[in-house]
Amino acid sequence: MASEAYLAFERADELVASQIAAELERNSWSVIRSGGDTSDSDAALSQTIGNASVVICLASAAADASTTLPREIAAALNNGRPIVTAKLGDLTAGSWIEATLDLSRAIDLSNGLNPEQLGQIAEAARMANGQGRVIAMLNIKGGVGKTVLAANLFAAAHLADKRSVSFIDLDPQHNLTQYFLAPAERHRLRDSNHTLYGVLTSRGDASLPRGEFEAISVPLNRAKRAGKMPNFDLIAGDERLFEYTLDTRSDRDKAEAFTRFRALIAALRARSEIVVIDSNPCATFLTRLAITTADHIIAPVRPEKYSLTGLNMLEHVVREVRGRPLRPSEFSVLLNGVNDRTRSSETGNADALTREEISSAPFFGAALLPDEVPYSAVLRSPPTDRLAANPINITAMMRVGGRPAKESLARAAAGILRRASE
Repeated sequence: MASEAYLAFERADELVASQIAAELERNSWSVIRSGGDTSDSDAALSQTIGNASVVICLASAAADASTTLPREIAAALNNGRPIVTAKLGDLTAGSWIEATLDLSRAIDLSNGLNPEQLGQIAEAARMANGQGRVIAMLNIKGGVGKTVLAANLFAAAHLADKRSVSFIDLDPQHNLTQYFLAPAERHRLRDSNHTLYGVLTSRGDASLPRGEFEAISVPLNRAKRAGKMPNFDLIAGDERLFEYTLDTRSDRDKAEAFTRFRALIAALRARSEIVVIDSNPCATFLTRLAITTADHIIAPVRPEKYSLTGLNMLEHVVREVRGRPLRPSEFSVLLNGVNDRTRSSETGNADALTREEISSAPFFGAALLPDEVPYSAVLRSPPTDRLAANPINITAMMRVGGRPAKESLARAAAGILRRASE
């Protein structure tokens, strides 16, 4: 992604904005200034901001009263853009800025702007642009193998390429957590609220303080050689996440959950090259969390009827959330479970027909990866307690499926990460 910064500010703050823009340009940034322009449509604004590497927001009394800045910040949030906030003075209690942005890390400019603070803004922009990539495993159609693929694709990236990986289990069924952790450990994490539910919940006994977000990551590579390996860990899910898929949570709860989830993502980005979100196979508030924080989306597909229908539904949902036309480069479509000789003699035809159908589709044809993941009985089967004790040592990367499965997973992971870095 190009080093392009979007500077969101009100006209009253133009002098400060000009100084910040000049500093960013001295540091090789291309700067787009907003300055209260209301002529752009929401789609055009989302497209512009979605193409930026980072958004710099000047928070002030003028910004607090703005009718334009809320549109710009909403576009930044919906497109998963990192936001660096510079606070120019006190804000009205209960302002939209305080309700929307995490001001705990805002750069304080209330006493004026000096060279040191300009350097802090440029460094914050650089850090936000250079942090790890967030990849969401998504498909509106269920049963495509996204959870087991997520675990094994990025185990491949971790083991073969020494990548640091953090998983987030955003599915109320928490299958990824069950895949990686034994029952006793899952229950312990749930009872201590050291799961994603504690992150999303802002009030009450189940709420986790923000300072503890990173501390709840569970290390997954526990082999003796793990000391020489980058981190490979998990933010566990639990079934209480279902509350965020129904109408049992208020708009305030969801707004606070959105802000807290972004804070978790920012913390994980800072320490991991790859942050993998395993999401639920439908369109809910949790799906929105995944879409609005992901740099790249992996859509696993099995060679079967209605595969393209599921992909088209996914494209529609993502486009609605991000509020703009999408680029095929934002997606990777991965054909999973090919050469399945257990189904029928026509399986090979199903593989070819599915690939041909997706390849000729106007949008997803350019997103279809050349690498495929072959059918494996263990990769196809649901997780079991027998496979849940430190499974990185016993899944496809170590014992399952032999060399073809391992090599195909490593190739697919490399292809996805190339696309995610474009």
